[in-house]
Amino acid sequence: MVALNSARDVIGATIRKDVTIYLRQWKTILTSLVLPGTYILVALLGSIAVGRSPIALVVQDRGTIASQMAQAMVDADVFRVSRVSPPDAHHLYETLSVGAIVTIPVGFSQAVHDHQSAPIVVQSNNLNLDFENDLRRSIPDAITLYYAQEAATPLPLTIQQHNLRTQNVELFQYEVVPLISLLVTVCGLIASSASTAGEFEVLSIKEILLAPVSMGTMVIGKIIAGWITTATMGLLLLLVGMLLGWIEPAGVFLLITLLAIALESLLAATAGIALGCVFRRVQAVSVLSTTGSVWLFFLSGGLGVLQFEPIFLRKIAAFDPLTYGTHMLQMAIFYQSCDRLGEDSAVLIGTTLALFLLCVVALHPQVVTVILKKGRTTP
Repeated sequence: MVALNSARDVIGATIRKDVTIYLRQWKTILTSLVLPGTYILVALLGSIAVGRSPIALVVQDRGTIASQMAQAMVDADVFRVSRVSPPDAHHLYETLSVGAIVTIPVGFSQAVHDHQSAPIVVQSNNLNLDFENDLRRSIPDAITLYYAQEAATPLPLTIQQHNLRTQNVELFQYEVVPLISLLVTVCGLIASSASTAGEFEVLSIKEILLAPVSMGTMVIGKIIAGWITTATMGLLLLLVGMLLGWIEPAGVFLLITLLAIALESLLAATAGIALGCVFRRVQAVSVLSTTGSVWLFFLSGGLGVLQFEPIFLRKIAAFDPLTYGTHMLQMAIFYQSCDRLGEDSAVLIGTTLALFLLCVVALHPQVVTVILKKGRTTP
């Protein structure tokens, strides 16, 4: 019981010390927020740019069929459609406010009624293939949608789509989840590694290494301190995302979301301390933390769907623990699913335990001798 109380006191004192030091290092906090904040802005602007592109729709024909075709283009939900006059359409086109002008010409309804050729005129600014392909697909989709609504259709073909998921997810929403993982990873790695390496640089680590307590107990205290600060940042981003309507976890899946953030935070904090113990230089661990976070982010599918990437990338990503944390968040937040929950949790916990052992080994008593020698030779 005495040993238990002693260990608890050591852990508590270590937590208070490290959290206090972290709160005083406001520059470190801001630095850890810059990278995720930049990626959030890039993701937001990118989703706007490659999402529903704007087009101008000019309906010159006043017939019923032309009106129905125009509505079918709007209902296709591929573009942001502005129904305007020809002069306004050309002005928007010339000022690059729209990417294309789609014109339903005079006589269109009559030509369709008479089963004659009835072209829809498309004037496209084919500035990139992504937009051009959207345009090429949307017009046939609108025509198919129009004919599918007709009782006597000359095209007895319909598309029966069966979705795997219960809801659609916007591009930016889909990218928010990896950004939560990125924020947690950056904050945990930078803060914990810089704090630990700083103790080596100023030789205050001697007090820890020479203390008459278990090294594992000391490391646990440092990990918990890093976990508290890191998880707090992750929860703040989650709260912001929920308030802005970006993500909406509910019910038991909110608990799974919190579990995922907690496990990722624990992993990041432990990895940061391991970096600090191994390299023992603030500059070195700062560079490694930043670049390492970015690589882990990309390999976990930060900018796309990992399952659609080349096979060699998927094989590499299988060794990235962030892959499992991001998958856990996506399943809970978007799809209300527990798919691979056990596997994801096991990988995160197992990696954290391996890093914990690395921390303990890196603080082997032999390190004390090295630190003391350095202290005696330092003027």
